[in-house]
Amino acid sequence: MRATLNFAFTSEQEELKATTRRFLTQRLPTSLVRTTMESTTPIPIDLWQAMVDELGIAGLLIPESQGGLGLGFVEAACVLQEIGRAVAPLPFLVTSVLGASLLNQADSDDPVIAETIAGISSGAVVLGLACGTAEHPLHPSGTWHDTGIEAESRFVLDGAQATHLLVTLQKEDEWVLALVRADAPGVVLTQQTTLDLTRPMAQVSFNASPGTMVLDGPALEAATLAFEILADASMAQDMVGGAERVLEMSVAYAKDRHQFGRPIGSFQAVKHRLADMLVDLESAKSVALYAAFTLADQADDQAIAATTAKATCGDAYYRIAASSIQVHGGIGFTWEHDAHLYFKRAKADQILFGNGTAQRRKLAHLLGII
Repeated sequence: MRATLNFAFTSEQEELKATTRRFLTQRLPTSLVRTTMESTTPIPIDLWQAMVDELGIAGLLIPESQGGLGLGFVEAACVLQEIGRAVAPLPFLVTSVLGASLLNQADSDDPVIAETIAGISSGAVVLGLACGTAEHPLHPSGTWHDTGIEAESRFVLDGAQATHLLVTLQKEDEWVLALVRADAPGVVLTQQTTLDLTRPMAQVSFNASPGTMVLDGPALEAATLAFEILADASMAQDMVGGAERVLEMSVAYAKDRHQFGRPIGSFQAVKHRLADMLVDLESAKSVALYAAFTLADQADDQAIAATTAKATCGDAYYRIAASSIQVHGGIGFTWEHDAHLYFKRAKADQILFGNGTAQRRKLAHLLGII
């Protein structure tokens, strides 16, 4: 357990956050987000490569011995918050955080895994992650036979433009994690149209496809809890970043929009709604930052902190995004307004890896209540 907790970022972390925000503000306005997400290539790979080249963030969690930066989760949280703020359709979450964390636990002497990790750091590798259920995010999507992998997953994060795919499989009497090249024989990728197009997904099928073992049964079992903790805490950061931007947009509109000769923000009903949004945001920020610092310190309560953060931030972001549409009034109900980008992202983030109800059920198990 932590004896003390300091929510303040270091000067280096603040600079990382500011640099990431500056890059995304200048290079990825919401107009470009809209154009990209509605295309057949929803991930702007050229922009991602430029971001990797200029900021070096792709290998942020990869050890220096393997060509990465060897930083911690607080630094990752800084980047995740800014990506959430920009509703950016970038592969940082899946490739540089979730995927890298799984590959970091594999045998680095395996040339395929070593090459993939190096490719993540350079930006050449984009991972797709086959999602399971809320209770088992790494639930098997198929089986691994002697003749190859036979599997199908309808929801593969970043799958349509992935160079490599991570998929959990049933092999004999255990679950294993496999790495498969997206251009391998028998692999078919189909882009999915989902609620939130800023978080692209694909349907992927494998037919006698060759793969590389990343984690065998015992290793995957040991890695699963750590993966769930990391996924929950990461989603919380994305949601806090988005919620913060939504509140800023709403406050600015309430100041600028006049009705009956005065700003609508001067009316009590609007002020109360904005105040409720602020309370939601500050509560979400607190639990998200607590989760980030507990992960960085490997504290005893990191599972509880991450689960609490995912539940709290998911519900808060959705309420804030919904209230923003109300504050913006008629224009807020039009698809052309950015409020809808955040509203759909909020709902998708709330569901991904388990909604508030699923997270609170998991929290009850962690606390021994049920």
